[in-house]
Amino acid sequence: MKKLFTSIYLLVLLNGCTLSMYTAELDALNSDGEPRKALLYWSKTDQLIGAAKAGPVILMTECSTRRLSFDETEAGIIYRGEPGRDRIAGQNETIADGTVCAKIETQLKLTELQAGELMLTMLCEAVYDEFSIQEGLYTPAYLKAREAPYLFDVQENTSWSLFGETPKAPEPPECK
Repeated sequence: MKKLFTSIYLLVLLNGCTLSMYTAELDALNSDGEPRKALLYWSKTDQLIGAAKAGPVILMTECSTRRLSFDETEAGIIYRGEPGRDRIAGQNETIADGTVCAKIETQLKLTELQAGELMLTMLCEAVYDEFSIQEGLYTPAYLKAREAPYLFDVQENTSWSLFGETPKAPEPPECK
């Protein structure tokens, strides 16, 4: 009986993991030039045995209908824009498929991202018309494109899980 309890205990410990939710808020201009709050977040799971898993990184902007999802690629952690919905800042045409619209400069891998300073460069802006604006208030606009990277101060909230539940994602910034 003691072996059974020991085996169960070890099995639970081996399945357990540390769950971290990383979040950062920033006050900045959106692509329409309006002051807005931006929220950046991602989750990370560190298992006792096995490789860590993380991401994707999500960027939400106050009063925006868009959630930008950053993924890990050979080129680093990037957001690929959507043809017809994004354009390089200062250009009239929308982007081609696969165009990098934003990049996290701090690390190349999602599992290497940590609390502290995170630099994000935004290259594109949202393209929309009167049909893509919801209720006259919500737009697809997100952080304004600029040459200098945005600097986010990332906070970490860590918990322990026996069964690897995913932490609850934060709510988008309230539109004021």
